Amino acid sequence: MNILVIDTASPLEIVAACAGTGAVETSTLVQTSHSTSLMGAIDGCLKKLGLAPRGLDCIGVGIGPGSFTGIRIAVTTARMLAQVLGKPLVGVKTQLLFAVSTGADEGENILVAFDAKKGRVFGALYRHTGDGLAPIEIVPPGDYAIDALIAGVDRTRRTHLIGDGARKYADALASLEQASFGEHFMPDGRAMCGLVSGLYRANPGSYADLNATVPCYARKSDAETAKELKE
Repeated sequence: MNILVIDTASPLEIVAACAGTGAVETSTLVQTSHSTSLMGAIDGCLKKLGLAPRGLDCIGVGIGPGSFTGIRIAVTTARMLAQVLGKPLVGVKTQLLFAVSTGADEGENILVAFDAKKGRVFGALYRHTGDGLAPIEIVPPGDYAIDALIAGVDRTRRTHLIGDGARKYADALASLEQASFGEHFMPDGRAMCGLVSGLYRANPGSYADLNATVPCYARKSDAETAKELKE
């Protein structure tokens, strides 16, 4: 399948595409707004493959949890493209997109955490299956204190630590003796496209309704919280 995948739920702007046996990805740390660079990155990836937008079979998008603004940009862009091109849209939790890119071995843990401020992370914990399928979800993507993720780790197995939240709370994660930080982690475009393709092939009818792909924020925004306090 010809697949495009985008994710901007973290400072790392990810665009990946695959066509036949070819796959490309671009991952860029964006310090301002993803809205200024995302469309250019999408265009660049498709051109590298010689793939026209109309040639896509499916579009995948990271729905968070992560940056509120980043999630909105990715989901809005993906829905717009899917609607204009008439393509199915597959929403995937951002932490899972990262987890399939680690290259972990069978049975190893994958802890993905993005800094959520206020002493918390947007994180998830997985265990790699080693059979080419999506990793097993141990702690679902959500808004957690880092200790909640650590509690689910099988300490007899190696743990891959991914994301700026893992780096921020490195002291707390130091208790995991068999752990390694993904210092130079870069998402694997082929793996992400494979995940989206697999999800779509398993149940194609469930991805025809673009309205079914919605952001996963995992917590209320500061504006919503402030409004509730005033009421």
